[in-house]
Amino acid sequence: GDLASQEAGKISKSKGSSAFSELLTEVRPETIRFFLLSTHYRRPIDFSQRRLQEVDTALETFYRFFKRYERVTGRSFYGVAAAARRPDGDFDPGDDPLLVDVAERRSRFLEAMDDDFNTGGAIGDLFELVRRLNKYVDDEKLEAAAKPDAAKIASLKRGTTALRELAGVLGLFRSPTEETAAAGDDALVGKLLDLLIEVRATARKKKDFATADAIRTGLAELGIVLEDRPGGTEW
Repeated sequence: GDLASQEAGKISKSKGSSAFSELLTEVRPETIRFFLLSTHYRRPIDFSQRRLQEVDTALETFYRFFKRYERVTGRSFYGVAAAARRPDGDFDPGDDPLLVDVAERRSRFLEAMDDDFNTGGAIGDLFELVRRLNKYVDDEKLEAAAKPDAAKIASLKRGTTALRELAGVLGLFRSPTEETAAAGDDALVGKLLDLLIEVRATARKKKDFATADAIRTGLAELGIVLEDRPGGTEW
């Protein structure tokens, strides 16, 4: 069979709880939660290291948005106060295109959860919501603007409040992501990436775009995306 089927079932009852405790030293707890929620609770879960890595990479979409939100608004996503009950989260989007889309995606999310706790479908809606919010930041150039429009910032905050509410329903993103036991390795990786970014910046200044592109492409193949911004490059 394929790699996934070969790796499937590495965690089983016969292995006891030690497999999970070992996994927690290698993978963020939030990644495991997200992985489990991606499959309907009535269906068996095919476990594989590759699938777990895919989920971990997908989660970066959310973490990158949280950083953008803080840069644009000066506030932490984790400090956003969101409704704990469905009626309290209802809002009138008016004729704001962003909020109309947010309200529609919120409705889809709630419909999925009403459909026998279809968490896999709900997570799909959560992805659509964060992509829409990211697109809004891009389209309105909220990061690049010296002084962003207050009304647009208010819309972004309202849309992000809905994201926090729905993520909270699934127990996701309640607090900043916990580091695994490999935190020391992560610190080293961070320093190495900063060095690569510096080398790439030097190459671009010298108009050696082949080297700069090779660094970006090589990192992309490893699942690391470089984002160039007015204030510098982030990964």
